Amino acid sequence: MGMNERNIKIVETALELFAHYGVKKTTMSEIATAAGVARQSIYNAYDGKEELIYGALEHRARQSACVISRECAGLDDLGDRLDVAFSFLTLEPCKIIMTMPHREEILQATEEMSQDKKNHIINIYNSVIADLLKPYKNRMRLDTVEFDDLCDFIRFSFEQLKKYAVNIDHVHRSYRALRQLVVNSVDS
Repeated sequence: MGMNERNIKIVETALELFAHYGVKKTTMSEIATAAGVARQSIYNAYDGKEELIYGALEHRARQSACVISRECAGLDDLGDRLDVAFSFLTLEPCKIIMTMPHREEILQATEEMSQDKKNHIINIYNSVIADLLKPYKNRMRLDTVEFDDLCDFIRFSFEQLKKYAVNIDHVHRSYRALRQLVVNSVDS
């Protein structure tokens, strides 16, 4: 279920304004003006700022999933595939988050999102991670760990790196450890 161009413009504009001015200080009228749509158009599509944030996050999740799938299609090396996912799911968002003046407000709004909405976005990310690991699934030494739980753990690790990284070097160091563990779980 994709978004139409108008709604993509609305949620992307909202996220930019929230990042720059803060969620609380940005009005729906300002979002409408910046997106070039009528204020009523926003209210017809979104119940409020939380819905706009969710819409933007879901859109970004779907975009990232498509790009990761496309870029991994030609890669045979598991480490290279993980690098692609890391780049789009952690590294690039982390660089953006670290430059946002009002990142705490957006992170708070994300935390307050309903569990159903969080789960929907989590499922998009877990699915793309499962797809990139699938060619190695039968050679992975998982013992008592379920494949889906490994995918969820990788997604969760990427998410935590984004949230708690001190700086970009810290993100890279932490990822290298995760990458090594996953790559080493595959029999050659």
